[in-house]
Amino acid sequence: MTKSVAVVTGSNGLTGQAICKVLDSRGYTVVGLDVADSGKGEYAYQRCDVTSYDQIKEAIQTIDSEYGTIRILVNNAGVWHGKTFFDITAEDYDFTYGVNARAPFLLSQEVAKRLVEVGEGGVIVNLASIVGNIGSGIIDYGGSKAAVINLTKSLAKPLGPHGIRVNAVSPGTINTAMGEKVPKEIRDKLIAGSGLQRAAEPEEIASVVGFLVSDEASYMTGATVDVNGGL
Repeated sequence: MTKSVAVVTGSNGLTGQAICKVLDSRGYTVVGLDVADSGKGEYAYQRCDVTSYDQIKEAIQTIDSEYGTIRILVNNAGVWHGKTFFDITAEDYDFTYGVNARAPFLLSQEVAKRLVEVGEGGVIVNLASIVGNIGSGIIDYGGSKAAVINLTKSLAKPLGPHGIRVNAVSPGTINTAMGEKVPKEIRDKLIAGSGLQRAAEPEEIASVVGFLVSDEASYMTGATVDVNGGL
């Protein structure tokens, strides 16, 4: 019997690699998606610029043909440029929403179409952020993550009857390259304001993703799970 196929976007980052590792350990055939020419880790890889609908369609079709129906989709890819309100350009805004909000919608649509066609259930997990609820000085980033939370709730209803669950993980500060881009004074303030007084490790986010894709979370859909150390 072929293992279930799991696709992880933004797979070359630290959180993406941690998610790939967790899903691999649970027996899934993991395929990473990222914009680089080659993938990291010992997983299958498909290059894809998720801001391009044509590349999304091509990548999903290739994975479907080579590995089988995608049963798990983790929309992990994200961008954060750090510009404040008056410095954000139209191009910045479009790019941030393109990666953080538009891509999860289009990827979810392509994967769900195939799941419905073959009559099999599946799971979609979106990576949101605490700023999707509380706002952010990086306006487009905060807005895009709020869109992810809303997308998660909105997709749960039409996909539920097809056995497709949709949930989100909402981290705070993570020890990743993106997390390190946050100015130290802001990062320190966020950590000081958390219950656990530290940033998350990528593996701590990945373990929650692993739970959400498992049968242990079989009655969870439309939920956003806060994994922020008590911020």
